[in-house]
Amino acid sequence: MNISFTQLRALQAIEKYQSITKAAKMLNMTQPAVSMQLKNLQEQFDVPLTEIIGKQIHITEFGQEIVGMADRIFSEMDQIEQRMLELKGLLAGKIRISAVSTGKYIIPYLVADFLKIHPHVEVSLEVSNRYKVLSHVEENSTDLALVSISPDDLDLENIILAENHWHLASSPEHAARYQKLIEEGNWQKIPFILREQGSGTRVMMEKFFRERDIHIQSKMELATNEAVKQAIMAGLGISLLSNFSMSKEVKDGRIKLLPLDGLPLAAKWKLIWLKQKKHPPAVLAFIRWISEYKEKVFNDHFEQL
Repeated sequence: MNISFTQLRALQAIEKYQSITKAAKMLNMTQPAVSMQLKNLQEQFDVPLTEIIGKQIHITEFGQEIVGMADRIFSEMDQIEQRMLELKGLLAGKIRISAVSTGKYIIPYLVADFLKIHPHVEVSLEVSNRYKVLSHVEENSTDLALVSISPDDLDLENIILAENHWHLASSPEHAARYQKLIEEGNWQKIPFILREQGSGTRVMMEKFFRERDIHIQSKMELATNEAVKQAIMAGLGISLLSNFSMSKEVKDGRIKLLPLDGLPLAAKWKLIWLKQKKHPPAVLAFIRWISEYKEKVFNDHFEQL
């Protein structure tokens, strides 16, 4: 048996377009050339690959099996080519990533070493709240998303990256007073700074206090972790913040963590994508790289509080 890639490509195209003319156009070949490739392929089988119904060509059940095998063959060939490009550092393309707001403290470190190896790859990053990030995933307008609270209603693949911990944070000058009010149960006297509705931090905070029947007094609502952090340091109130967003400020003494039973809250940082999504080579290479080097990245650049 002597089957060529060109013959299999011709059969794939005919199966897709149900027309030799359209298949020839897609393959940038003449119609007689495609017909010849199909004829040469058919001569190697005793069972017909195609049939004419009316004036239209159709692939038989056996022909569909051959097309399926061809799909798998070319997929493996693409993987080989992709891997060779990776090893040569010649991989190119664009990776679209959406990240929840705390993710902006993490994503640069996740992509930096990858881009050193593959300088021709371009990364597009959008930082937003959890609701918008998940909308991008569902609408297939992003390749990957970085979240710490994944949805239950989407069919997703994921890589677990690290633990995300939320602590109760205060400015040092107000910490003792707020801690005393907490111990007395005087929650209404403590000004809380909240993230906007739809953010993962807001979801975690509301769930935590609701389960403990604690009613908090909102001082203000802000759209980003960075804004909340600055408000805390300015002495405007307290809030739950991820350790990834304030580790330097805690270390420098500009933020103090308030102890409370049940804290820190914990979830997993995950890189997620739609299970049925067909990724381009650059995205597949990034997923493979993250899977292998995630622990090193987090150990090198982040400290758990």
